[in-house]
Amino acid sequence: MPAFLSLLLLVLLTTGCGYQPLGRGAGLPEGVETVYIPVFENRTLEPFLENQITRDVIEEFSRREGVRVLAAPQTADARLEGEITAFQAAPLSFGPEDRIGQYRVRVTIAVTLRRTDTGLVLWRGQLDWSEQYPTAADKSVQEDNEQAAIRVISRRLAENLYMRLHDNF
Repeated sequence: MPAFLSLLLLVLLTTGCGYQPLGRGAGLPEGVETVYIPVFENRTLEPFLENQITRDVIEEFSRREGVRVLAAPQTADARLEGEITAFQAAPLSFGPEDRIGQYRVRVTIAVTLRRTDTGLVLWRGQLDWSEQYPTAADKSVQEDNEQAAIRVISRRLAENLYMRLHDNF
């Protein structure tokens, strides 16, 4: 019986649980080492949102290992195309006299990774993120609060996009 327990313990110690941290998956599909990321399409009425999100996605992919972001689409193995499909800012809480205390802003993006040479779709997905921010009596402070929430959302969307793409393959 002690030999059986020793063998069982050895098997359990060497096999592990299969857990791996996010972003440490198999990576992008075979043959995709470089990617071109054009400016995301903005299908919302929120101005300049496409610039913020595209910049954060490029920065996220550039600082990670396993893929290089190229400036020229012709030389990249794949093209990461995105569009901002929804932007919503809505009251979240109310204070005395029914005045809005906080807003929640939500952004949704749709992304497609396709081979540059064949146009074959390798991955397609949709992501969204929301953040809340406090109201302010001063209109410029209110706008600053909203822009700060948008910056957080943009960074989170970029991180989540990298993780989902990297872990799906």
